[in-house]
Amino acid sequence: MDAIAEHTSLRPERIAPPNDDVRATVQHVQKIALWMPRGIIIVFVAVPVLSALLHGSIGWALFGGVINYLIAGLIIAVVTRLFLRPTIRFRYRAAAQTLMRQVDTLPEPANLSISWWQDTPGAAAITRGGHVVITDYDTDYHQLWLSRDQIVHATVEREATVYTDTREGGRLTLGGVSGGLFGGYTFGGKSRSVSTTVETAFLEIRYQLDRNGPVRTCVIPFGEDRRCADEWRATIERLEAIA
Repeated sequence: MDAIAEHTSLRPERIAPPNDDVRATVQHVQKIALWMPRGIIIVFVAVPVLSALLHGSIGWALFGGVINYLIAGLIIAVVTRLFLRPTIRFRYRAAAQTLMRQVDTLPEPANLSISWWQDTPGAAAITRGGHVVITDYDTDYHQLWLSRDQIVHATVEREATVYTDTREGGRLTLGGVSGGLFGGYTFGGKSRSVSTTVETAFLEIRYQLDRNGPVRTCVIPFGEDRRCADEWRATIERLEAIA
């Protein structure tokens, strides 16, 4: 790709106002995710330990603090799984759908479009007029329009995550009663681990709004659809090639 320094004028074509509702949703969810575990630690650990110290029970403060900390960790795990994650998923998906509806009504029809909700919601499009439109957390949920000469570089990155499932094999006990007591012998019971590698793709778009301004990066997650990420990269390269 041509270096960005070869262009004499860089400016955004248009920057639409921010999505206040989407931004407020993200901020609210982030506050919940931050303060939920802290609140549980305060209620189940800090308050009992402080109360024990005020009553002079240093030993109970130490012992009870450890026990309550373990209990608090269990409560945090349960609340995160049953409440926090479903809430984040529901609200972020709704926000991503809102951003996608805006993409569908752009003044320039979109050749390619995508929305996402992982980490934080966002949406992007490549229009028939040769613009890349981005609305995400890094743009403060403004609808940012980038012209061809503002795109510095576009690359597809991959991230591999290995999931391991360990299962215990069946066991056979001979002799004795009650699980092998009184001389019983148990054999078998071998464990078997199966590892699965899941590869996810990310499109990194580096752009520069002004000639002497900083280069910023937009990261678009494509999940396991590496082919779609490559299609976006190739389309952006072609936009730069004909600029």
